[in-house]
Amino acid sequence: MRPPSGVRLAAEVRHQAALIARDPGPLIGYTVMGLLLITATRPLYGALGRVGAGEAETGIDLAAAGMAVMFSLFALKVGAAQLLNERTWRTWDRLRTSPAGFGEILAGKSVPILAALAAQQAILFGFAAAAFGLHPRAGWWALAACALAWSACVLVLGLAASTLARTPAQLSAAGDVVALLTTVLGGALVPVGLLPGWMRAVAPASPGYWALGAYRAALAGDPAQLARPLAMLGVFALIGIAIAAAIGARQHARSAPVRPLSPATPA
Repeated sequence: MRPPSGVRLAAEVRHQAALIARDPGPLIGYTVMGLLLITATRPLYGALGRVGAGEAETGIDLAAAGMAVMFSLFALKVGAAQLLNERTWRTWDRLRTSPAGFGEILAGKSVPILAALAAQQAILFGFAAAAFGLHPRAGWWALAACALAWSACVLVLGLAASTLARTPAQLSAAGDVVALLTTVLGGALVPVGLLPGWMRAVAPASPGYWALGAYRAALAGDPAQLARPLAMLGVFALIGIAIAAAIGARQHARSAPVRPLSPATPA
């Protein structure tokens, strides 16, 4: 008897959560690096905030938002690697022959990764609040909404990356380059206003640009400015979903097992 959809989904969630818990080192490392850089760069970001006239953010606002964007992008590689491993371990064939559908498999793998990314964001902002008095003037609910939206966007982009990469080495190299490029263009390391002119022109093409814009609106106390950056994060998420669904479904169909023909009925 085929188990209900909820049972299949719960089983996949438990399986993926166990895989993440078995090797939490990369996620822990990226989170600790984020905490250290928040501490180290807070004075620098405070000086940059004063240079940019009219900036409402404090040094801790800019440092926490920038490191949250930066290290969630590096953590994206961890989520993408979890999905790529199913192909390199040759366990994807077992999953696709199970009663679970393609969407259920992706959903089951996505939920624990999304929880890990959201937990990373909560730790970074929680540390900034406890150690340096970070307080989102738009309210914690606005900051939580931004963190959840950005984590979901990162997750979906990771799904797309896992379908494009063929080997873990390709994923690692491309992930580092894309993460750093997105971080720089987004203004997470240096405010966009201080970047060279050509980089400012292409900055809106980076999802990190809109994530930082959402965080800045939540931290500076202007909820009315949340709509546009959150909508743009949704656009990037839809692009990632389209890529992951198209390529993943094609790979799923290409690797589908050939079922033996039923024996002919004797005359």
